Amino acid sequence: MRVKHDACWTQETSGYDVTANVKYLFPLVAKNSVFEIVELYSNTKTQLTDFIDVLSRKYRNNIKIIRVDRNKSSKTALLYYFKNFENSITKAMMNSNAIVANLTVSDGIEDWQVYTFNKRDQLETQISEELKKINVEVENLDFDRVEMDEVKSEMMILSSLTPTERQILYTAYKMGFFDYPKKTKLEELAKMYGVTKVALDRHIRNAIRKVLMQVFVDNSNKF
Repeated sequence: MRVKHDACWTQETSGYDVTANVKYLFPLVAKNSVFEIVELYSNTKTQLTDFIDVLSRKYRNNIKIIRVDRNKSSKTALLYYFKNFENSITKAMMNSNAIVANLTVSDGIEDWQVYTFNKRDQLETQISEELKKINVEVENLDFDRVEMDEVKSEMMILSSLTPTERQILYTAYKMGFFDYPKKTKLEELAKMYGVTKVALDRHIRNAIRKVLMQVFVDNSNKF
């Protein structure tokens, strides 16, 4: 599903050489909030710096940025923030019984990938009605059939992790903790999250154990 959301920070990508990939999205309905981790890409360091600066200044009433992870020489950055759940596309998807799988943004267009068990006509009507409520313009809406095993595997792995484990595991991966040689040390990650090395190591090990358990248990007949 491709949409144009004029009231959102994503519209700013039309004026900058920046692509955004929302790698983690977790609704906190009771707090009327959505926590997201966004990976930003740009061909130039200056464009990326200017883009982050615009988000911090222009959208401070809509999103609360809690951390930006970026090396000075890097053309990529990880942006951690909270945004309002009310009047969000995330809420519209939940009201349409759709599960968000992926979201990328470029040139002012949001490209959403969602899973649903509803029939095509029913989903199309629901999504259109929900998006109209928040003045979101639908550019394109495509449907593909996927095997249940694919959805089950992905959902089982994600649901097995706590929000903290998902956030830490993704950050560790993107910052090169699992690379050889390591690009980020355990001490640096622990400092970012304000915990001890022992506590962070426990989170990472628990997350890895859960992921491997889902992979090997679900695929035990293939080995």
